[in-house]
Amino acid sequence: MTSAVLNQKNHSDQENQTSEETQKERVRILTPRVDIYSDEENIYLLADLPGVEEKDVQVQLEKDQLTISGKISSKDIQGELRYSEFRTGEYKRVFTLTESVEEDRISAVYKNGVLNLTLPKRKPLTKKIEVRSE
Repeated sequence: MTSAVLNQKNHSDQENQTSEETQKERVRILTPRVDIYSDEENIYLLADLPGVEEKDVQVQLEKDQLTISGKISSKDIQGELRYSEFRTGEYKRVFTLTESVEEDRISAVYKNGVLNLTLPKRKPLTKKIEVRSE
């Protein structure tokens, strides 16, 4: 049984670099899966961030760039890591908004590993322009 674990570990180290030392040195950038949909008033974005704690989720809007990020901390374990399939690293995804949104009304809810963003669309301002004759 021990040799199977060691063989798997050696194989895993070569392919996935899962030794404790390389896990600390390497940061994996993970791309969260998303669903995006909209209606007349809002844009909705659902991002799958499994393993991320709420305190580690960040959402930023700078001009038309919406950035979602989150960090998965490595598990605190006793002993030497032999094999690992748990994901650790950082989620990050950047979107360019094609419509203006009301920044002050954006809402973000994180529940069960899913980030749910609601981005209210900015209503177009219509301004009547007076036409004069010369």
